[in-house]
Amino acid sequence: MARTKFSLGIKKDIFLYTTKVENLFINEFLPDAPGDYVKVYLFCLMYAQYDEQIDSRALSMTLGMSEEEINRAWEYWSDHGLVKLTETGEEINNIEFVSQVDMFYGRNCADSEGRSIRETAAEDDNISADSAESAEEIIAKLINRQLKEIYDKYQMISGRTMSRQETTKLSDAVKVYNIEPDILNFAIDYCADLEKYSVDYIFKVALRWTEEGCRDVAQVKQMLDRHSKRSAAYGQVFRELGFNRLPNPSDREIMDRWFDEMNFSLKDVIEACRASAGIREPNLRYVNKVLENRMLEKGGINTRTLQSGERKSASGYSESHDSSWNDRGEKNRQPEAKVSRRVLREYFDYIRSKEEEDRNARIEEVRAEIPELNRLFEEENNLNMEMINMEPTADAMLRRNGLRQRRKDIEEQKKELLLRNGYPADYLKRHYRCDKCRDTGYTDEGMICTCCRERADEAYIWIQEKGKII
Repeated sequence: MARTKFSLGIKKDIFLYTTKVENLFINEFLPDAPGDYVKVYLFCLMYAQYDEQIDSRALSMTLGMSEEEINRAWEYWSDHGLVKLTETGEEINNIEFVSQVDMFYGRNCADSEGRSIRETAAEDDNISADSAESAEEIIAKLINRQLKEIYDKYQMISGRTMSRQETTKLSDAVKVYNIEPDILNFAIDYCADLEKYSVDYIFKVALRWTEEGCRDVAQVKQMLDRHSKRSAAYGQVFRELGFNRLPNPSDREIMDRWFDEMNFSLKDVIEACRASAGIREPNLRYVNKVLENRMLEKGGINTRTLQSGERKSASGYSESHDSSWNDRGEKNRQPEAKVSRRVLREYFDYIRSKEEEDRNARIEEVRAEIPELNRLFEEENNLNMEMINMEPTADAMLRRNGLRQRRKDIEEQKKELLLRNGYPADYLKRHYRCDKCRDTGYTDEGMICTCCRERADEAYIWIQEKGKII
């Protein structure tokens, strides 16, 4: 970098004025960036805002860094999208600082009348074939405006500032996956009612609605109403069978077939459930066989029949039965069906409660050994209570960010005290055997976790040691 020009603003005696730094830079990039790289960015931003130049050797001497280190800093900021580099050969001769506000939210846009973005452009009779480029510009502006509203809404509901990755995820939802902004906006409210604030979770919900053919909020509500009625039917079937759990995807697949392919009414299905009252542990496969027999009595089954015993789940037990007992109340001898689903659920409950007990014991141990931790634990509890009781307002959001930062500081202080006294830094962390499902057996998407096969092997030994009959 022989001589580099930084361009932005007007030329003045720069040391007598102020350098403006975007809050998005401070919040999103500064915490994770190497200190010397931040030094290069801020010092040269000062020059850029007043259209000044600086010789690479002078910059090196001023910052106490080699020219190679400074070039690595520019490559770092370029990779993160904060600057654009123009190079001649191996030398950088122009650096343009990129506005993070424009990159995150887009520039100011025209007002919309509430219609779908794509409908707005398609319905505008004044736009001719010759003005196709201007129509694309209008669409882009409308998309950016609605995305800005979505970002603001998410931050208000979640009570935190979005990261760059999260804004990119929601932007891609609209621009790449063609999810209507109104649907994405509604998905935020829908997921908040479920106390789900993950951007990935919101994206998957909105994408599923779009893939099911929903192009506006009215269609989404109609679909949810249909699903609600079906969910009520699932619940009634499970109550009739005495199941104290929610249906998993394989359960719903079986029950959907009864209603959609075999055309049974809910009344017919409930009667089939009552026919399982004589077996030791009722299960969906038994009910399925009862319904198939009833269709045979009426002239045969016209849809594909599930073959019992052919499919095995990833959870370590056979899916041909909902327990370790067969349809006649006899004990299964299938080697892959090591434990029933009930026993596996009990084992997951056990390992979660055991880890919670162990963690509480570790906390009590270090509080006795390191008295300085007691003050930090008390302050952390007070912060948590204050955050829980906050109203979802803009002022509260700013206050919450400060409290969240203080909580991070407390965590770092606790780690320092632990290390100083001979404990691992993560000694007080809750440890899961599987981080994907957090020892529940199901992922956030409701799918059976891949760890279930291993947990089933552990549950088999555990239940034997407890002296229970499997």
